Amino acid sequence: MRNWWTGLTLREQVLIGAAGALLAILILWYGIVSPLVTARADARLERERAAFDLAQIERLLAIQRAQMPLSAGVTSAGRAPYTGDAFKTEVTRAAQGAGLAISRLQGGEAGRFSLVFEQADARQLYYWMNEVENRLGGRIDRMSIDQSSNDRVRATIDVVAGG
Repeated sequence: MRNWWTGLTLREQVLIGAAGALLAILILWYGIVSPLVTARADARLERERAAFDLAQIERLLAIQRAQMPLSAGVTSAGRAPYTGDAFKTEVTRAAQGAGLAISRLQGGEAGRFSLVFEQADARQLYYWMNEVENRLGGRIDRMSIDQSSNDRVRATIDVVAGG
């Protein structure tokens, strides 16, 4: 290789060196700089969208809290909380009313059960959980939420009657 390089004229060496430098600049720009700039802009947009979603959820929650009565042992409907199978029925009905599709319903003994949502909108999910706790008198005992595709989440939520 060295013999080949020394056999070239100075003009050929300069042209090959310039082409190599140009190739290095292109690789650096399109392989490192451009993806970093794009990722930063995407992260900024995602953060802004998440902040907007959070503000909407907090606004809706504040409105709902303002509409809630102050009595502790009574739901916002003005009556004692649901229990047993009636509670499970009302929870699933509220989920469907919130636009959530229940993938799996497990348990049911002593007013405890789990619901699994495969492709849920996070805002609808939080709205539904608020309904369970405030209107139906239940309690979210445990929850697991993972990011899914297309701004959707996969959630497993354990609910207890008479929260």
